[in-house]
Amino acid sequence: MFIVSKLFTSWFLLPGLFVTLLFLTAISLFKKKNKGIALIMLFFAGLIYCASIEPLSDKFIIPLENRYNQLNLKDISEHDVYVVLGGGVYDNSPDLNKTGSPSGDTLARIVYAYRLYRFQALPIIVSSGKGFACKKSEAPIMERYLMQMGVPEKDIIMDSTSRNTYENAKAVKQICEKLSCKKIILITSAYHMQRAMYAFKHVGLKNVIPAPTDYKTNRSCYNYMSYMPDMGAFVNTDRALHEYIGLFYYSLLIRIQQ
Repeated sequence: MFIVSKLFTSWFLLPGLFVTLLFLTAISLFKKKNKGIALIMLFFAGLIYCASIEPLSDKFIIPLENRYNQLNLKDISEHDVYVVLGGGVYDNSPDLNKTGSPSGDTLARIVYAYRLYRFQALPIIVSSGKGFACKKSEAPIMERYLMQMGVPEKDIIMDSTSRNTYENAKAVKQICEKLSCKKIILITSAYHMQRAMYAFKHVGLKNVIPAPTDYKTNRSCYNYMSYMPDMGAFVNTDRALHEYIGLFYYSLLIRIQQ
């Protein structure tokens, strides 16, 4: 029954449900001699299936996660600063006596920053604004969580205007020039680190030490369930594609600016 329940959820919940429906539709169209449309349906069924199984999803995201090694704590000095990049918030979600809570990615980055702060107390720059007028800035929510964990307010500097990673880098550069910090410990999700480092270096921040966290991959052996459609794998594929497209876009942007 355990295996049956797992297979059922794989194929009758998203994204497996889409694969199932597209496949059944294609079979029906083949019977009606609509082979062209049926082949298109099969193509999209195969595309969704490939994007939502763990082995192929890992092929996309693991190279991003492996781009930089884990931070060596010996590289942290008392003249440095931590920079935490936001990764999304739930603007108006209830949270104790406030509203707004961090997404999973943002929370993982905040927790990692706090762990490093416990090892070496340094100023923490939380950098993340809002992309659209109807949204709230992420930085105040990140600050509130860090303060509730025990980081003093005086040790937190907010950039609440940045709308993307490239703007994060430009805003952090301005803050670091005021603080006269020698080195930046950059904290973000491992899959996002390559794009973040690319942006930070191209705005003139040369002394940046990557501190990747929030790894998304299991890095264990695969089993039969690894080849069943899974929303987590599908999301990881989407994350990876977003990063590759972002890297391409930033490379074009920098060439145009030069």
